[in-house]
Amino acid sequence: MKLLTLHLNQKNTTTMKKLSILIMMAAFPLFVEAQTAAEVVDKFLNAAGGENKISTINTFQYKRAYKANAATDYDEEVTIVSSENKFSRKKSILDRDFYYVLNGNAGWLKIPMGSRDKAPTYTTKDLNDKEKADLMLEVKDGLMPFYNYESKGYKLVGAIEDVTIDGKATSKLTIEKTGIKREYYFDKANGLLLREIWIVNGITHTLDHKKYEDTKLGIKLPVESSYLNSKDKKITAVITEWILENPTQGVSFIK
Repeated sequence: MKLLTLHLNQKNTTTMKKLSILIMMAAFPLFVEAQTAAEVVDKFLNAAGGENKISTINTFQYKRAYKANAATDYDEEVTIVSSENKFSRKKSILDRDFYYVLNGNAGWLKIPMGSRDKAPTYTTKDLNDKEKADLMLEVKDGLMPFYNYESKGYKLVGAIEDVTIDGKATSKLTIEKTGIKREYYFDKANGLLLREIWIVNGITHTLDHKKYEDTKLGIKLPVESSYLNSKDKKITAVITEWILENPTQGVSFIK
């Protein structure tokens, strides 16, 4: 009886050892395949045209049309000069142009006055500290907030996560700093950004990128997207045009 018990104990011990080895073998590939934030960003940079090109972009402009078949549809033209802390946003809605401008520590809003059938005159209103800080956030974040994110004041939140979006496998990168949290979902197949989410002032904004095109500088950027926020909850089509050559031409940063 004792011999039988000893044999069974030895058999159970051997079985447990084999089981432990199998568990370790199963877990090892997962450990090896885990990506770092740097690897995910590097893959994107390579897919988008190369870090050597992207790292030189400190001044840029984009023009966007937001269409939801509503009275709130609008166009915007945003110009950023990161090295000089300059920012300009022309927001066009109902045939009226509003200008939000930041030049160093000064910031102002130009509001169109008069009837629509005549050339507008503008009244100028100084922006408060909160409004200037919001614009400066866009200036400091630059073309891609996740690129060199630590130098922009962000910190990494957690590890890279595997997330499936519309049947596509993505790598989720999360960063945050005071006042804003950003989530980026990079397509594992091609490395490009599939979805970006930012949470600011209690509102969650989601931008899904549908189509990319090469700019004249050979940088691949999104040109067709869809936008949704947790306040309006209205899906909006977004068409983007990027200007990376002479982007400040015709733009005024003077009050």
